[in-house]
Amino acid sequence: MDNLLAFATSILNSSNLGTIVNFKIILLSIVIEALPFVLFSVLVSAILNNFVSEDTIRKIIPRSKFLSILPASLLGVLFPVCDCGMVPIVRRLVMKGVPLPAAVAFMLAAPIINPVVTAATSFAFKANGNMVFFRLGTAFLIACLAGWLISILFKDNELKATAASQSAACNCCSHHAADHKHITQTFAEKLTRTIYDASGEFFEMGKYLLIGAMIGALSQVLLTRTALLAVGQDPFLSIGVMMLFAFGISVCSAADAFIAASFANSFSPGSLVAFMVFGPMIDLKNILMLLHAFRARFVLCLSFIVAIVCAAAAYLINLW
Repeated sequence: MDNLLAFATSILNSSNLGTIVNFKIILLSIVIEALPFVLFSVLVSAILNNFVSEDTIRKIIPRSKFLSILPASLLGVLFPVCDCGMVPIVRRLVMKGVPLPAAVAFMLAAPIINPVVTAATSFAFKANGNMVFFRLGTAFLIACLAGWLISILFKDNELKATAASQSAACNCCSHHAADHKHITQTFAEKLTRTIYDASGEFFEMGKYLLIGAMIGALSQVLLTRTALLAVGQDPFLSIGVMMLFAFGISVCSAADAFIAASFANSFSPGSLVAFMVFGPMIDLKNILMLLHAFRARFVLCLSFIVAIVCAAAAYLINLW
């Protein structure tokens, strides 16, 4: 019995217990800070999905390919939508006659350049207000350049024939691109649908938030500070690592700032901006939906443009 008590005491006094406690504290701090912004984001996204039609957005965007890119990049201020529902929306906009470059600019910028994400980023990086301007500025630059390059490289709408004739569905959340918005519905029916969509998307995005928060917390407690700094302070390697991280976890743009902030003491500012910009634009779930709706050559070209411009902008931020 004495040996058993001694063994239990040694476990309680071991560093493993401290590691677990630190992991829990970091994980909960990330999740608790991010949840209100995720909740507000999915509510806004669900309201727009059910009460604002694509025709409204189409009327705001100019018909000219070049003149439409700039206002399309800023439409997120009026329509703050989650990145997980952007591909079906953009597909329908292109089908309704919106120029492809403008639709691309809107798809890339709206999940980042909007009030919800701006507030979340500002809250997550209270000690470094420049991160908000770096994130929004980089997103705006990428959206405009990508739209401009797409207008030069592609003259068709690049939709797949099957996607153009079928109703697309957003498999990563409950925002289905079905025609329920175009069917006459009462206000109560729209409100019910909004609550249903918001709740479904909240739990779906919650999974990605938890995965990202767990990875962030584990890296903080398992990796030594020396190892983190060796990777995180390298001006090139840190950017690539965080872009791959963002691509893999596919976390919501309203929550990724809190995950990025957990690496603020070990990774370079440019790499954190790359994580917060590249992820909402090009991640695993968005790539799969893009490949379903658009031709593969267009998707690969768009991904390459976003990756190169994002990495270049992040490196310039590291040199700041």
